[in-house]
Amino acid sequence: MPTTNLFKGIAVVIDDEIDNKSANVYNIIKQIEAKKMPCIKYNEIPHDDVIYHLEGISFLLLDWMLYHKEHTKYLLAGSTVPSTLKQSIIKNNISFLKKLKERYFVPIFIFTDENINEVIAELRKAKLYFDDKPNYIFVMNKSELKGRTKLTRKIENWARTSPSIYVLKEWENEYNKAKNCLFHDFYNLGPSWPCVLWKNYDEDGVNPSSELGEVITRNIHTRMAPFAFNGGILNKRRRAVGVDEVRKVLEGERCISKDKLLPDSISTGDIFKVGDKIMINIRPDCDCIPDRNQPGSLIDEVKLYLLKGSKITGPNLKKAFVKDYGHFYEQDSQSIIFSITNGKSYDLRFKDLTIETWGQLKDKRIGRLLPPYITRIQQRYALYLQRQGLPRTPPKAIS
Repeated sequence: MPTTNLFKGIAVVIDDEIDNKSANVYNIIKQIEAKKMPCIKYNEIPHDDVIYHLEGISFLLLDWMLYHKEHTKYLLAGSTVPSTLKQSIIKNNISFLKKLKERYFVPIFIFTDENINEVIAELRKAKLYFDDKPNYIFVMNKSELKGRTKLTRKIENWARTSPSIYVLKEWENEYNKAKNCLFHDFYNLGPSWPCVLWKNYDEDGVNPSSELGEVITRNIHTRMAPFAFNGGILNKRRRAVGVDEVRKVLEGERCISKDKLLPDSISTGDIFKVGDKIMINIRPDCDCIPDRNQPGSLIDEVKLYLLKGSKITGPNLKKAFVKDYGHFYEQDSQSIIFSITNGKSYDLRFKDLTIETWGQLKDKRIGRLLPPYITRIQQRYALYLQRQGLPRTPPKAIS
């Protein structure tokens, strides 16, 4: 699949020579505008309050050596720029890039007339650039981007080498179409649709913010067209991926940490750390709310149905793994959860179901196991409760 349409939206260019028609940056901006992309231009690093409004930009181009008006006295013919001034500029750049990183995952192109290796060394020192994995910051010499379409080609080729950026842009394009479709559809059904749903959730005793968010997420998902990612890009041979990285990725796919959860949102799959064990709530979401039949019932009184899990590692984990099918051997009375909470795996046992209140455990929550993994545990536990005991088969009969 070609990547020529990956980068849609608004481009941001930061360069102290924005208004200089003879500068290389002028040609770069013309290339962006030739693609009919809106381009926001700054001749210095924008204020922190501006960074807050850069949500949704397509990409950002940053000149590495941003000289301000007060620096011009050092830029006269034959003058040498003091090293202290250079270090000050670099420090400001690094601070700006770190602030962007805290808020957004956005492709950043640093274009410069300086030595590229020196720029990369500064980024590496600030832990913004890595030699052992694809980076979302791309460093390029300004002169190499000069032409009619060089910038576009460089961006497209770079996207092919950075799977995170490629998938982000493909997903982003489909997400934006689905989001607009959803809000148009619901607006046509009734302009006050959020109020209707909010009131319904509020009367139901559930967390209305959480539930409204779930409805929006589900409806966006159903409106997103089937993805057709380019296997040639994602299957391209790159560096070897280590076991720890694989486990971290799997953890991110099946579990979210407590800092990304609303503090008063209780749900199936909530994970609590008690000593060296974990406890997972398997009570249905509809029951994880204060009792409607008891006026004045508090959220701290909500009862959780918890299964205990012990850490399983090393030989025992390897022994339980069924390589041919990619899952773990489990008895009817257990379920194994692989790679959650810092890559650790746990063996849940169904024999003892513990009932605790939210107030007793809320400070011990460490995350939430997501569907379909928590759904499978609920299903296996339901089968365990209804299992029919059978007489043992004599070993002699087998031999």
